[in-house]
Amino acid sequence: MTKTGAGSRMSRLMAAICFGLFVSAIASDALQPESAFTSDLHRSIWYGFQFGLPLLVGGVCLIGKRWTSMVGVMYGTIGLALDIATFVQSITSEMDSLHFVGLILLTALFNFLLIVIGGRQVVTV
Repeated sequence: MTKTGAGSRMSRLMAAICFGLFVSAIASDALQPESAFTSDLHRSIWYGFQFGLPLLVGGVCLIGKRWTSMVGVMYGTIGLALDIATFVQSITSEMDSLHFVGLILLTALFNFLLIVIGGRQVVTV
């Protein structure tokens, strides 16, 4: 089953959004103070989750199958929930910089777009 032109464009758009999430994760890591990890294994797992997962989901979205859109929707849903929780915590604690709060809002937008575009692709394919 091959995708039409519009479907492959949507898959590439979802992959581009995942790449934007990857870049946002790098910026977020640069804005945060150094984290103390108990071991190198914990650090590797965290960095794999933070940086590797958006790239993996973006690569999966490039496959262009119907189920890959659902992977993007699930990833975006979890990411949006985490972004909302982080935003609320940042606003109530007033300890984070405005740059960090803006970055949270940007990643929330990216995750929302993943949900909308992926959901549309699942419904219309």
